[in-house]
Amino acid sequence: CIEIGERSDIMLLPTLAYGILARAAITMQDEAQAIRLTKRYLQLCDENGIYEYFKVRQAYDPILEFAFDHGIEPDFTEQMMLFAGYKPKKVYINTLGDFSVFPYSNRQEPLKMRTKKERELFALLLDAGSKGLTKEQIYQAIWSESESDNVKKLIGVNLAQIKKDLSSLGIENVIIKHEKHYSICKDEIEVDYDQFQAAKKEFELHHSHKALLQILALYKGEYLSDFEAFWAVAKRIKCRETYEKALQASEESSY
Repeated sequence: CIEIGERSDIMLLPTLAYGILARAAITMQDEAQAIRLTKRYLQLCDENGIYEYFKVRQAYDPILEFAFDHGIEPDFTEQMMLFAGYKPKKVYINTLGDFSVFPYSNRQEPLKMRTKKERELFALLLDAGSKGLTKEQIYQAIWSESESDNVKKLIGVNLAQIKKDLSSLGIENVIIKHEKHYSICKDEIEVDYDQFQAAKKEFELHHSHKALLQILALYKGEYLSDFEAFWAVAKRIKCRETYEKALQASEESSY
C-alpha cells in the first residue's frame, strides 16, 4: 500500500498505513522504528491535511503521546493534541505499595500533601472511579470516628487542598462534582493500578510475556498498603492474587 501510494503520489491510504505501523512499533517497544514511522506519519498528516484520524483516540493517542515524549514534529503534535482533546499526562500515582503522587516526568520526589487524611481522601476518590462518592459516603469511609461538629466542612477543606496541591503540578480542576458526587478527573493522571489491570487483561487473553513482566514490575506491595482502609480490601486481595499468579507463571516458565 505504501509503495504503490508513494509511487502514484496518492497518499491517503499510505498515510493510514504508516499510522498503523507506527502504532505497532510503539506497542512492540521498538523505539528506533517507532521514531522513524511516527515522524513519517505525522509529516504526511501535516502535508496532506489529514487530521480526522486523531479523533479515534484509543488508536492514535499513543502515537501523539510517543511523539510528545520524544519531541517528534512538536508543533504539529501539539496542534493535533488540541484538535483531538488529548492532554499529556502530568501526574503519576503509585497505589501498589505506599500511596505516592509524582510529577509525571520525575518520579523521584513525591508531592508532599498536607495531611494523611488528605492523602487518604485522594486515594479514596481514585478508588471510587468515575462514579464518585457523596460527602456522606466519604464520611462513612474516612471520618466516621471523627468528633468534629462539622465533618462536611472538614471534607470540603480537604477537597480544596487536593485541588491546590495538584494545581502545583499543572493540573487544574482535578475534582469533578456531579449531582452531589465527587470524583477525580484522570485526563492528565496516570495510575499504576490502571496499568496493572491492563497488563492483567493482556496476560489472561494472550499469555504475553511482556504483560507478565509488567505485572511483576508494577506490584511493589499491597494496594494502598499505608492505609487501614476497609474500602480498599477487595482490590487489595485481587491485586495480590494477580501478582501471585504472575509470579507462579514466571517461575514455571524459568524451568
